[in-house]
Amino acid sequence: MYAIKQIDPTDWQSVSTLAQFYADLATNPYCTNDKGFSHIRTKSHAITHAYIQPNHPEIIKWLVFDIDDPQALFAYHDNNLPRPQIIIKNPENGHAHYAYRLTTPVGNWRKSSQKAMRYFASVQKALRLALGADKSYGGNLVKNPCHTSHEVYLTGSKPSYTLAELAENLDLELYQAQEPANDEGYGRNYSVFQHVRPHGYALASAPYSEIVRQLQPIAEQYNQRFDVPLFPNELKHIVRSIARYCVRKDFTASHKTWSELQSHRSKIRWGDSTDKQKQALEMYQNGVKKTVISKELGVTTKTLTRWGLRKMKK
Repeated sequence: MYAIKQIDPTDWQSVSTLAQFYADLATNPYCTNDKGFSHIRTKSHAITHAYIQPNHPEIIKWLVFDIDDPQALFAYHDNNLPRPQIIIKNPENGHAHYAYRLTTPVGNWRKSSQKAMRYFASVQKALRLALGADKSYGGNLVKNPCHTSHEVYLTGSKPSYTLAELAENLDLELYQAQEPANDEGYGRNYSVFQHVRPHGYALASAPYSEIVRQLQPIAEQYNQRFDVPLFPNELKHIVRSIARYCVRKDFTASHKTWSELQSHRSKIRWGDSTDKQKQALEMYQNGVKKTVISKELGVTTKTLTRWGLRKMKK
């Protein structure tokens, strides 16, 4: 807490942490001076606004949190948590946004494994809970630390954190076994990706532009389920990422594995003479994960291990 220092954002270019924040922005981020409406501008223009989109639609470099507490400035210290690189405080009520910079940005949803995304989402959720931050805050816009309408503080932290470093004093066990929360934080991006991608697989033989055309309304409709929907450009990048995957040359093998999984599910749903152990072995040989097999067959992962799946190679 004693390293915390208020700075004048007027000359933000000379402050290395704020200059890094600016460098990390998307080329054309959303921005606004009124939280009720936002628009896309070049980042040189966007940086003059009170609120700004902190992350590129496909890359997360900053974890941001909204703490609605008059003592928000000291939340990290009071809870023995890592110091955020930047704290942006409302001078009227003391509420603040925390910004943590990631050493290794989290890439787009297609290139990140489900395991990696679950870990990222569990760290984000556990840190939010530990800070007492607002669950409904989606991270779309952050108080701009380069704008004079806010009080801006640096904490003397290291330049960035790995996810493991952020998780050192957090209890992740409760969250790692769960899917990322679909209605909060970055779980929304993951949820949209997971919902839309099977529709893209069914269109794999179509041209890229046609896949995008058909997936976009599916993504837009699903996005409406969130209290704080994703920005249109975030949806666009998710849809285009899926479409690029669908038209790549080696997609046939991936589609074959996915189709085989659907076939296994159909057999299980409508009945099949093959016993569960044989079905489990076949599914595992086809690349289906043990957790999925366990759910589909209604058996525990320990049972699958006894059946020899641990010794099998995909």
